[in-house]
Amino acid sequence: MTLAIRTPQERTLDGAAQRHAIDCLLNCYLREYALPRGEASLDCQAQDLPMGLRQLPGRRVQVRLADGSRLALLADRTSVLGRCRFLSAPWFKGHGQGWQALDASSLARLLLTPLSGPERHAELLQQIDNSLRITRTFLGHARASNHELSGSPEPMDSHEPMDSPEPIDSLLHSEQGQVWGHALHPTPKSRDGVSEADLLACSPEVGAQFPLHWFRVDPALIRHQGDDPRGLLAQVAGAEHLYPCHPWEVARVLADPLVQRVRERGLLEYLGPQGLALYPTSSVRTLYHPELSHFLKFSIHVRLTNCVRKNAWYELDSAVALTRLLGPLMSELDASVPGFALMPEPAASTLDLSAYGSVEEAREVTECFGILYRQNLDAASRARYQPRVAMALFTWTLDGASACQPLVAQCAAQLRVDPGEAAVRWLRAYAGLLLGGSLLCLFRHGVVLEPHLQNTLLGFDQQGLPCRVWIRDLEGTKLVPEHWPAERLAHLDTRTRASLHYDADKAWKRVAYCALVNNLGEAVFHLAGGDLALEKRLWREIAAILETQRTPLGDPPALRELCAGAPLPSKENFMTRLLMKADREAGYTALPNPLTAAGAAAPGACQ
Repeated sequence: MTLAIRTPQERTLDGAAQRHAIDCLLNCYLREYALPRGEASLDCQAQDLPMGLRQLPGRRVQVRLADGSRLALLADRTSVLGRCRFLSAPWFKGHGQGWQALDASSLARLLLTPLSGPERHAELLQQIDNSLRITRTFLGHARASNHELSGSPEPMDSHEPMDSPEPIDSLLHSEQGQVWGHALHPTPKSRDGVSEADLLACSPEVGAQFPLHWFRVDPALIRHQGDDPRGLLAQVAGAEHLYPCHPWEVARVLADPLVQRVRERGLLEYLGPQGLALYPTSSVRTLYHPELSHFLKFSIHVRLTNCVRKNAWYELDSAVALTRLLGPLMSELDASVPGFALMPEPAASTLDLSAYGSVEEAREVTECFGILYRQNLDAASRARYQPRVAMALFTWTLDGASACQPLVAQCAAQLRVDPGEAAVRWLRAYAGLLLGGSLLCLFRHGVVLEPHLQNTLLGFDQQGLPCRVWIRDLEGTKLVPEHWPAERLAHLDTRTRASLHYDADKAWKRVAYCALVNNLGEAVFHLAGGDLALEKRLWREIAAILETQRTPLGDPPALRELCAGAPLPSKENFMTRLLMKADREAGYTALPNPLTAAGAAAPGACQ
């Protein structure tokens, strides 16, 4: 038997991927399970912890499991929302046993086994392992790319230093620089059923760009809704009457029996890859090019984190319908909340093969070929505002620093204030726009946005302060029936109409989670940099912004109760994936309110 010998660099990559997987798993478990049940301490003073944890500086985190066994780790920062960054491996102590260190796989099995049966946690364990391996692959590529760029034997930060010029395309740089992904998801980089070659060819994390796969199509088979996208497709293809699909989808399309029958009739001819090379964005399936007027959002039958990312037929209908329905709102936002905007999706297209097969067969092909077209930011706006994806700012660089800190330092220098004051002003500007627009949409118009980190773009003024916020992805936008009764949507298909409606309670939970927990919660965590006093001050700024919104919005009960101390809803990404629920059916954990409890200690008490 031949043993594989790993190089020091390979061991470093393994260690970094392991640490991130452990960070994600434990933060999910703490937030969704242990802290709400009083089974964790974020500042444990017990004397029987492993010697390494007691001797090093940091906060000792302890988790009590259902059978009385314990986990212990060291963290260098914790937050009022129970968010941690861990420095050590998880140490486990069972009954009558000494402490032993666990890797990510062992930790996952330990946490999952009591929560569900093997038929459920086996799939999640596979996806956790898949995410871990893919993270390691992306880290290896990122570190190699930085080494090539620097000519230095030491890995550099994956983000430009504060005093370097802006990247040529800040938006593309931020879309493709997110190696770590969702910080509170158990499988942030899982991509089931994709080979390593395809992964490297089409993933944003490796700076990919690639041509689409094209078919020559009888024009009678092409269907579009809203604006006519055929001119855009011709620009990308370099020819007319061609229709594309994503490289990860083409094998499925070519194997489809209905597609094969239509090809035999000569109505559809596969041409292979050609045309303009496009760039995958952080959502993987949405593609960008700076010279195109629109992003192209493709179907891929690949599970990314929780969902298979296909464009369901009714989503093709709903995105275009929402763009039309929300036209007046988009105009009002421009006047009421200057600097806050939605990114329209004015067109959709697909192929209609219903004349040659059953309804079910045709619908499968419709979804495989479905494309949504999202309006791009124009070149002048990109040059002026240097937009970036929020998730690329509120995350870690390769060397473990908060990616937003260089921007805040630059802002401090421009404003001639200390870094803490700059962080407060930075957050005030950002949160004012994000909350002002999102809450106006919800409470005045019954429009439920999904302003989480990946859906939010920020633009900056000359001082480095956020001055623009764009919310994208109408797939996640919903309508509250009290504002949008069925008769107002009577022109839509019944299934499309059902997919758009969200009751008022779900609507509030989604907006509050996306804006206050997923988005601003991570912003505060990274802007505070472990400074508890600054963290409390940042939450007080958010509380003040919410208070000012109450009266103009008619003092809605949900907002009034939140300002009075009601808990924050936090989406259960961990339990949703474990229980194999659709994202729409995700539950919510009640988090202690950081707005009114900003002066309190972090949650969790060691017993």
